[in-house]
Amino acid sequence: MSSEIAARQIHLDGKVQGVGFRPFVYRLAREAGLVGWVSNGLDGVHIRVQGEREALDRFWEALLRKHPPIAAVTHSEIREAPLGTDSSFVVRESSQEGKATVLLLPDLDLCESCRSEMHDSKNRRFQYPFTTCTDCGPRYSIIRGLPYDRERTTMEPFPMCPECAREYRDPADRRFYSQTNSCPTCGVRVDLLDSGGARLASGIPALDEAAGRIARGEIVALKGVGGYLLLVDAANPRAVEELRRRKRRPTKPFALLFADLESIRREARAAPEEERWLLRREKPIVILDRREAGGSLAPGVAPEEDTLGIMLPSAPLPSLLLDRLAGPVVATSANLSDSPILATEREIVASLGHVVDAVLSHNREIESRLDDSVVRFSPFFRHPILLRRARGFAPLYLSEGFELDPEVAILAMGAHQKSTVALAHQGKIYLSQPLGDLESWESQENFRATLSHLRRLLSFVPKRIAVDLHPGYASTEAGRGLAGEWGLRVEKVQHHRAHFWSLLAEHSLLWEREPVLGVIWDGTGLGEDGAIWGGEFFLWREGRMERVAHFDYLPLLLGEKAIREPRLSAFGLWHSSEGLRERLEEKLLPVERRIYRALLARGDFPRSSSVGRLFDGVASLLGLADRVSFEGEAARGLERIALRLCRALGGVGAVRGREPYPLPSFPSGGVVGLDGLRAEIARDLVCGVPSEEIALRFHLSLASLVGRIVEGVGCRRVALGGGVFQNGLLVDLIEALWGERISVYIARELSPNDESISFGQMVASAWGSGSLRRVRS
Repeated sequence: MSSEIAARQIHLDGKVQGVGFRPFVYRLAREAGLVGWVSNGLDGVHIRVQGEREALDRFWEALLRKHPPIAAVTHSEIREAPLGTDSSFVVRESSQEGKATVLLLPDLDLCESCRSEMHDSKNRRFQYPFTTCTDCGPRYSIIRGLPYDRERTTMEPFPMCPECAREYRDPADRRFYSQTNSCPTCGVRVDLLDSGGARLASGIPALDEAAGRIARGEIVALKGVGGYLLLVDAANPRAVEELRRRKRRPTKPFALLFADLESIRREARAAPEEERWLLRREKPIVILDRREAGGSLAPGVAPEEDTLGIMLPSAPLPSLLLDRLAGPVVATSANLSDSPILATEREIVASLGHVVDAVLSHNREIESRLDDSVVRFSPFFRHPILLRRARGFAPLYLSEGFELDPEVAILAMGAHQKSTVALAHQGKIYLSQPLGDLESWESQENFRATLSHLRRLLSFVPKRIAVDLHPGYASTEAGRGLAGEWGLRVEKVQHHRAHFWSLLAEHSLLWEREPVLGVIWDGTGLGEDGAIWGGEFFLWREGRMERVAHFDYLPLLLGEKAIREPRLSAFGLWHSSEGLRERLEEKLLPVERRIYRALLARGDFPRSSSVGRLFDGVASLLGLADRVSFEGEAARGLERIALRLCRALGGVGAVRGREPYPLPSFPSGGVVGLDGLRAEIARDLVCGVPSEEIALRFHLSLASLVGRIVEGVGCRRVALGGGVFQNGLLVDLIEALWGERISVYIARELSPNDESISFGQMVASAWGSGSLRRVRS
């Protein structure tokens, strides 16, 4: 007896568009002998299938288990449907009805199949710099609308030639419904321009000429997936120094682009986990330990650094360019200081025409600007720490352990530095790429444009808006403006609490019965008492967050100026130390000494508990940095020399018995006094103790303090957040000292720095409205 015929209607939501899901469904249904259709919608993928019940059951099981590896199903529904008259299985045109809930897919790197075609002289895509298929290629950077179809991307101006159209319609071809499909006949054109924008060459000759110019020491701008990069030969000292001079970037390390792992291994030491990250689909910059000798890189690539920031090409164009060069290139973002990465030919010529010698560009527009993502590993326990969560990650965030009420619509505006925006929409979370520091008009324009783009894509109208407590932040001002437009109340979330909210949600600690200590250390954030916070201890207990301790307030001389000049933090912290008087005054002009001493005598300065400024002060005392040209420069120097000594001693395990500088175990009145630490550091300096010994003891003091306060407040869990915990040595020391007695949580899918503030603001708002639910695995 034949099995009963039935029909079913299926809805799948999640990471199901732009990943080859419709071709997968088509082939699966045809193999199972089913009829019906599959279609993209604003809310995911819709499927109608009809056939024997046993075949339908097998189809449903395979649908959820065997989908493309780059896909992710976050929600699935199946229900019985009336029998229809379908005679075959087809891919229907996309529907634009309903609400947009489908996840926006990050950009994907070049797959191996496309790479092989690109290097096959007999293939029609030989040397074609925009080769893609359903498994690879740009996504978020080119999307203009949903559902994800070619006509709603920046590929729309490129009609497919007959051969590409045949591939697009052929179920047996891996380019079946590949929205970025193109070839040299119908696709994107690569051009080489001079610094004034005049075209010099196109196609393969453009690639050849660009490579020749780089080999001759010139600076070439390359249009990448999310914006332009500035390239020079990384082995040419004169070219690297010229790039630094023209871009006015004196010391900040440059990122490097290598062709393959083999060439990376000649310059850096990459552990297995680091190599896996280099090869991941996101293709981030990975911070690797450089080899001590034998390298060919120019000294100016990363002055004073023991590490190199290295990535592999994520797209065909840079890959083909590297094929024409003898070694790696510097690949640094093409932008003005603190401004967004440039994304159009007009911008590159107008803003950096004086910097570049030529521009390797193309005629596909970039809809969303994206920098490269950056990751480092802690030196001993090998914890990955995301320093920048951008291309390859944004704007996708798949939560684990909790879900949002689909009816809640929250817009979180983030911080002022390393700004991001977060949207809670239809039960999904969207976290933008980093949008820079909102000091410049260009950064603020990019901030507004990105927010507008996400709102338009999702037809998003917020019901709640969360902002930072600081009234002068550009993000806060923008949030107030939008709240006025929609008649909403602004919810203020204190900066460091937002960091802690982010960690609590990421690790599903919000529902823990046992208390959790949040150790949130960074450079700057307005506190609830009007001071500048940055060395905070919060306790999460029974659904409430309480500030239980903080570092003693130190003088922040001239406010923002102290951030750029660590010598001011050193002077503010140690100005009363007679033993260091001469050392400190050498850092100041006579007029500065009088002004700063008068300010200190009057108490005329902002107060700050910032651990970031504490790092700055110690670094300046040790002669590492009196002024900085980029954020975190002083702290990096301090970690670098401490890590050198730690490794020489045999690792973090070998330093556990060393004596830390004194910090109170149980702070009086919740204040961690600094007198003992300051006095002993001063004494060590006067006695000529080596700088690396002082730096390591300083790190050890902070790590020791964390565990003592965890035990002092009576809990066994600690979450570490804020920009200070980009310091891998500090993270490892805490684990080495306390890991057997307490559970330590750090950011995994997010960054510990201010990029996570918007996510934390969103979580705080959702928790306050009762819109968060725990999901047990």
